[in-house]
Amino acid sequence: MRKYMTCKSGPFYFSERYNEEILSLPLLVATMLNQTVADLPILPRKVSQLETELIRQSIFGTAAIEGNPLSQEDVVGIIENDQVADVMPKSEMEIRNLVKAYELLSNIKPTGGPFILEESLITELHRIVTAGIRYDFNEPGRYRNETVGYTEVGDKAHGGVYRPPRILKDIKDLMGEYVEWVNSEELISKGPFVRAILAHYHFALIHPFFDGNGRTARLIEAILLQAANVRYVPKMLSNYYYRNIDGYYSAFSQTIKLKGKDVTPFLRFAVEGVTESLLDIKDRITDLIKKLVFREHLAQLKAQREITVRQFDLLSLLLDDIRVFSLNDLMEERPFSLLYRKVTKQTARRDVKGLLELGLIVKAGESRYSLNLDGLKA
Repeated sequence: MRKYMTCKSGPFYFSERYNEEILSLPLLVATMLNQTVADLPILPRKVSQLETELIRQSIFGTAAIEGNPLSQEDVVGIIENDQVADVMPKSEMEIRNLVKAYELLSNIKPTGGPFILEESLITELHRIVTAGIRYDFNEPGRYRNETVGYTEVGDKAHGGVYRPPRILKDIKDLMGEYVEWVNSEELISKGPFVRAILAHYHFALIHPFFDGNGRTARLIEAILLQAANVRYVPKMLSNYYYRNIDGYYSAFSQTIKLKGKDVTPFLRFAVEGVTESLLDIKDRITDLIKKLVFREHLAQLKAQREITVRQFDLLSLLLDDIRVFSLNDLMEERPFSLLYRKVTKQTARRDVKGLLELGLIVKAGESRYSLNLDGLKA
């Protein structure tokens, strides 16, 4: 832990102290899951599709935390629309700025050694995030300098209000100390998850800008994780924080009250987000692998005439858009009805019975069926 005495705001603590009894196992689980995900094979095209989806969710999440009112559908619409109006609402400008920030994130490549976080990158991130948007007193890329009043962080409903350092000298000095500490061996040795999460927390504690601090903090965290070759999670955590917004603010407040003695509350909350994200992505990739193997199995069954062309086409439809279906759906609902328009219901019933016997589909309730992706287990 490092203690820095500011001119006007008293002592400030850069702390990596946490309860190892509480966090050793969660950190080990996160590390092992990260390696598991890294070892799972996935086609480059699928990686690109997955990354695109995660970035869109992350942009929505990190903006929504700060009060952006746009829905996830609105955000996707803005991202997909290349035509930019000369004048646009603040909410749309925030999204377009985040798109540029995530482009910068996507260009960060894993390094052979620890990624060195530079103050110039932090100010550049803030400049991108807040460019062209009118926030009271805020200047993109420029630190806060309060001559009247106080900036307050948090609210009573989530554990209380915190007043970050106020004068420009304190902020400049703390940011210099912050960058030195984030790049120090003492923090790097704690591993990528602890380093990135505590970089997020302490940046938010300094709160060096008038606005855009939260978005910048989460981008710093994402960059440190991505540079450490942690896949997918850098683009998932913001959405986790948004979905668990009360826990996010509460973890901040609980940790602030400990005044550097222990950063367990925020670290524990964020590591839970890392684990949840990795489990989610593992399930997604595993599902893609199952589908790939299943398609190959179906092709063999068709070639060996163990299933008909119609049964093959039915299963292919289910693979493209997995759903529960009934016998009536095959006869009456598109796209199934296109396959069964020239046959009787009795034929459709025989098709279903044959697929059940082969274990390719399973019952999913009364008179309903679904694809059995686990049917190929040894």
